[in-house]
Amino acid sequence: MRACRKSSTHQRQRRGVTTVEVALTLPIFAIFLAALMEFNHCFMVSHLLKAAAKSGARFGSTEGGTVQQVQARVQQLVGAAFPSSKATVIVRDASVFDTANFNAAKVSYSSLPTIDLAKAESGHLFLVQVTVPYDQVALLPPFWVKGRTVTGQSVIRHE
Repeated sequence: MRACRKSSTHQRQRRGVTTVEVALTLPIFAIFLAALMEFNHCFMVSHLLKAAAKSGARFGSTEGGTVQQVQARVQQLVGAAFPSSKATVIVRDASVFDTANFNAAKVSYSSLPTIDLAKAESGHLFLVQVTVPYDQVALLPPFWVKGRTVTGQSVIRHE
């Protein structure tokens, strides 16, 4: 009879320990899951922007589209994931990439000269770049990826 009482007392104490363990580990696990979800979303946005820039560049290169048509195509692709008004699309002349001793790390893409794709010669390089401040498209309040800008770009020759 005495062994039964000791066993039930031990089970009640153990239930209290389990509650404390769950109370301590559940918030940490929830934060881990939220961070995992947010970083995966950031990578998805990055991949989407790169794919949209590549598709827009290909459209402008092979189908004779204008700068406005390329920008509209990129905005349409981006709009499938988040409001396209949050993204900035630029189409620029990238002939600077063909020069000797070019350092891509030092170039300001937004300051490259504009290009008219309808009049571009065959073989001329141009750039399509899409940027979005991640704070504006984050799933959760942005405290993991705060203040970052996600960019996708493609450089291609006009055909």
